[in-house]
Amino acid sequence: MKKADLLLKNASVYSIGTDGKRTKAETVAVAEGVIAAIGSEAETKEYIGDETQIIDCGGNTVLPGLCDAHCHASYSASAYAGCDLFGIYIQEDETDEDIIRKYLDRLKKFVDEHPDNEMIRGTGWVEANFNKGRYPNRHDIDKICNDRPVVLEAFSQHTLWVNTKALEAAGIDENTPDVKTGAFWREESGYPNGIFKEAEAMSLVKEGVPGYDYTVEQYKDSLLYYQREYANKYGVTLIQDCWHSDNAREAYKQLAEEGRLTIRARGVYFLEPGNSDADLAAYIERKGQDDVDDLFKIETIKTFAEGTFAMCEPYCEEFLKVNDLPEDYNGPLFWKDDKLTEAVRKTMEAGMDLHIHAMGDLSVKQSVKCIAAGQDAAGRTGRNVVAHLMLIKPEDVRLMGQQNIIGNCQPRWMVYDSDIKSMFDLIGEKRSLQAYPYRTFLDNDITVAFGTDFPVTPPPDTMHEIQCAMTRSVFPDAPDYRQFKGKVLGDEKPAALEEAVQSLSINGAYQMNLEDVTGSIEVGKSAEFAILDSNIEKTSIDEIYAIKVAKTIFKGKVVYENEKGGK
Repeated sequence: MKKADLLLKNASVYSIGTDGKRTKAETVAVAEGVIAAIGSEAETKEYIGDETQIIDCGGNTVLPGLCDAHCHASYSASAYAGCDLFGIYIQEDETDEDIIRKYLDRLKKFVDEHPDNEMIRGTGWVEANFNKGRYPNRHDIDKICNDRPVVLEAFSQHTLWVNTKALEAAGIDENTPDVKTGAFWREESGYPNGIFKEAEAMSLVKEGVPGYDYTVEQYKDSLLYYQREYANKYGVTLIQDCWHSDNAREAYKQLAEEGRLTIRARGVYFLEPGNSDADLAAYIERKGQDDVDDLFKIETIKTFAEGTFAMCEPYCEEFLKVNDLPEDYNGPLFWKDDKLTEAVRKTMEAGMDLHIHAMGDLSVKQSVKCIAAGQDAAGRTGRNVVAHLMLIKPEDVRLMGQQNIIGNCQPRWMVYDSDIKSMFDLIGEKRSLQAYPYRTFLDNDITVAFGTDFPVTPPPDTMHEIQCAMTRSVFPDAPDYRQFKGKVLGDEKPAALEEAVQSLSINGAYQMNLEDVTGSIEVGKSAEFAILDSNIEKTSIDEIYAIKVAKTIFKGKVVYENEKGGK
């Protein structure tokens, strides 16, 4: 018998296994990065040797290494190396001009502090802040910077706001044809006004402006920052980065080859609806070429079913009137059913999975239907995912359960807050309060994996996720807590602790075909743990948000330790 390199004692182990059962124990022994034994102190005493590192957990909870099954870790480069436009909060009486000025003040400070940057990138502005008739445009940025390209990504990563110099650098003008999916807005002359929405439109800028993307070294620096200040800090040891550039992919690979990743990362290949045949062929040919050991792999293809919420019923009458939209307008779908079904089938036959962004109930309906048809054509189910799932029809919930389609949900969105309130004008209060029906998914045997969609909702704090799933209410650290204190989203029964932990750990590992490797505390699995500074079972549900991770362990090594450090 090998002696343990590491032993956790006086722990309150809380883990859901691959069989769905709860593991309880007070000690865990680790040998050569693998869990060797779980049990009582008496049962694991024989594993202690002269070189065994012993961590006394002080009776606090030990969770498995946690999983962020839908995030955009590489996008942290936009805030780390670019202009950070997050955290600008808007007052109800502010005009659109006031809001634009707030963003421009932040931009000006960054521009002045970086005179040598050949171009300016930033992220974090919020499209929904502009609802009084005045939307930002290229001329606004030109007032701050007109001699260098400026490209500002919205917090949602679905919209770009650029200046005139960026349009010129990309060769975009009044002669540039409209895109098939998404849009860019034009002035009366036909010249673009500086707003580009959704992937195909944004690619005109991203692929057109020379030197637009961050360098591989910049991505490496920002990813190291992300795993230190976000992932490991919150007990996360497994992520799926669900939309990244070629340079970011190379950065992941190099960090994995250099042994500098303290997380397992899974990437995606992005499938553009308008170019699906060529893209799919290229990705299938490329399969496996970007994999580095078990630290970084790409086994998933990502696409968008919609941009703006595609709904079964039209948007609200007043919204349609104010925005001069047809009375039956419900948001566009990006795919035809037959092409999306074909994409599912081809992806599965290549031994890969499809990850579809869908929020509105119409785009969810199409995604579920096409995944089901594609799986039937391929003759098997896989680990195909519908992500976000704001609204869904009952028949589609049932079909997801029957077809083993994974639901990837963001618990930080499962609360009654300003984001939900902003949906009232668009789809009405009744539909808005039915959003993110986590309990309904669980009751229909759907495997639900949690993701943060970081940096859409910073910080990616796992304890925030657990509390939001268990209360469906905002917590005291939320910026709009005073306004929405005590309000619960919908009438669904919130999650139990066991359900939230399962969605935050083993289910995410399952999504990424890693449930036999990580995601739970079981003998033979890789030794990944999040040691908390409290006992979560003895903590009031309303105070879970304040729990901190004392230590994070990855492959048997301590990779994060907070200031308190643990005992």
